[in-house]
Amino acid sequence: MHPFRQLLRSRNFRLLWGAGGLSATGDQFDLIAFPWLVLLLTGDPIAVGTVIAVGNIPTVFFMLLGGGLVDRFSPRLIMQSSNLLRLILGATLAALILTGQIAVWLIYPLALLKGLADALYYPAQGALLPRIVAPGQLRQGNAVVQTTFQLSGILGPALAGALIALFSNGSGAAPAALSGLTGGAATAPDAAGLTGLALVFASVAAVFLLSALLLTFLRLETAAPDDVETDPAAAGIFHSIIQGIKFVRADAAMFILFILIAGIGLLIEGPVIVGIPILANSKMAQGALALGVIVSAYAGGALVGSILAGLLPAPKRGLGLILLGLFALSGLLMMPFGFLTSMFLAAALALIIGIAGGYSEVLFTTWLQARTPHRMLGRVMSLLTIATVGLGPASNVIFGFLITFSLEWVFIGSGALLALICLPVLFRREIRTMQMPATVP
Repeated sequence: MHPFRQLLRSRNFRLLWGAGGLSATGDQFDLIAFPWLVLLLTGDPIAVGTVIAVGNIPTVFFMLLGGGLVDRFSPRLIMQSSNLLRLILGATLAALILTGQIAVWLIYPLALLKGLADALYYPAQGALLPRIVAPGQLRQGNAVVQTTFQLSGILGPALAGALIALFSNGSGAAPAALSGLTGGAATAPDAAGLTGLALVFASVAAVFLLSALLLTFLRLETAAPDDVETDPAAAGIFHSIIQGIKFVRADAAMFILFILIAGIGLLIEGPVIVGIPILANSKMAQGALALGVIVSAYAGGALVGSILAGLLPAPKRGLGLILLGLFALSGLLMMPFGFLTSMFLAAALALIIGIAGGYSEVLFTTWLQARTPHRMLGRVMSLLTIATVGLGPASNVIFGFLITFSLEWVFIGSGALLALICLPVLFRREIRTMQMPATVP
């Protein structure tokens, strides 16, 4: 029987898959609703950016704590607690909007709590998957999870935007957003202008409730000795976190790739998040449409890459060289972006970069999970998340400043540096001999 069919026959995997898909959809709804709410209330892009930054703070500062908690308690319990917290936040925001009690200052602590809940959820999900699927199905499991995540990134924002528009006046824009951006006196949006947003936050609460309920029906076996922290000295959570860092540091291949991934995040986040909108606005006739097409092309490519990683045979040898090649290719394809005036060419390049990213993410995550003892998975997955997104805020600030001098050279420089930093890694024996564990077909 094909591994995918075996995987989908697993009741536990179907439950985790459904819970994860619902959680990802709720996160995508929040991704649209939080900044749009602030924009409607203030019309101030700086306030929007500040709320986003506040929501991202826990990713860096609490992710390791979340990983340590996952390794000391049940990953399912941590995921359910996170879902319930996000449920309460969604319901609270919906109630505040419908009763007319919403205020900008309230959004900041709620965004911070949302970021904290995310910091708990994602290490737990990464640690739970290897516990409920056979080692031979781990790669396919990661492919399905990543594919679902990519689909939520394509469909979730569109659904949230449609709800806001359908159940609000006009497009959902309120006088505050319009007057604040045009220099006029901002006025508070009327209740009808926020009805769609209240519905989105209520929907967020509903999907997180369903996600938590699905996790309740998971049937987990009694933890094996490798599944729990047994070191008496690790009684303190901070000692446990330090042990996780030492574990990654002691594994040369793992440590090198974590550093490389952090460097990639620094070099890509800013040019993409800040540079692509400026590129679409300044050099492409389609403007906002071009931005949407390019972003969708990348998301679609990542979806294709995740599917290919699950369908194609896992590379048994040369895994490190394949990952380095995909990283370098992404950097080389970034270099011409600053000169592009064609929406279709930019979308084509974004599609290829997305395929490379989706494929490499599934392979690396599978290798990492198969290589890590279960008792360490929460901490290791939290460190991976920090490496992936931890330098994003700094990248946005640095490249946002550099773009004011030259958009073209930002893409050339960041892409070239991304390709170049792969070269010294190529000479490391640990990377050249890196291979997928024998337990992963």
